[in-house]
Amino acid sequence: MTLAPGADRPTGIPKYLWLKRVLLDHIDAHLTVGDPLPSERELAESMDVSRMTARRVLTDLEAEGRVTRAVGRGTFVSAPRIVLPMRLSSFTVDMRARGFTPGARTLRFTTGAPSDAAARALDLPDGGEVLTIRRLRTADGVPMAIEEVTLDAALLPGLSERDLEDASLYTLLAQRADVVFDGGTQTVRAAPVTEEESALLEVPHHSAVLRLVRASTWRGRTVEYTVSSYRGDRYELSTAL
Repeated sequence: MTLAPGADRPTGIPKYLWLKRVLLDHIDAHLTVGDPLPSERELAESMDVSRMTARRVLTDLEAEGRVTRAVGRGTFVSAPRIVLPMRLSSFTVDMRARGFTPGARTLRFTTGAPSDAAARALDLPDGGEVLTIRRLRTADGVPMAIEEVTLDAALLPGLSERDLEDASLYTLLAQRADVVFDGGTQTVRAAPVTEEESALLEVPHHSAVLRLVRASTWRGRTVEYTVSSYRGDRYELSTAL
């Protein structure tokens, strides 16, 4: 990997900011996901900076999701992170808005009594049944999230698993039942990946996921309860203040 020599640093620009800009420009112009970057020692020697400065730059790039550092292996270019907006929207819409092709693989499709958590969250009539849909969500074929939706079954009678092939559940609700969620609550926390999630999302066993729990309302009733697990290495949260 060839970078501009340290002597080319503009006067008055701190070495830390200059080195970070040089590395980012090189990544954007010449490297692809998985390509290696120089070590701290190599950067220090070739770019005329201290090991501490090189370490700080690589640590910041890792925190920003631009690189991945593996002990004993080195530093590598990361896949870009996807900003997950804190608003009511579907995975399908979010991915298409970012230029990805959304996909889905159904893991579970059942109708019956709700789980205890779903029963507490939903405004169901006595004896009401729920539709539970668990899907692996993908972007350009890459696993991104596991999504389990529990929905008042009366909203979509006759819905089949085939209806959901690469389709947005929110769009089906709007088209078939005139249901457009008008509010709700959503909580997010970091959680260790489970064995099943590690296999489905294709992430290491020591990884973390973003666990989103959403309860959505329609005409004053809570009719949807969703628990999703998003890859922690590919997502960051964003909200307007």
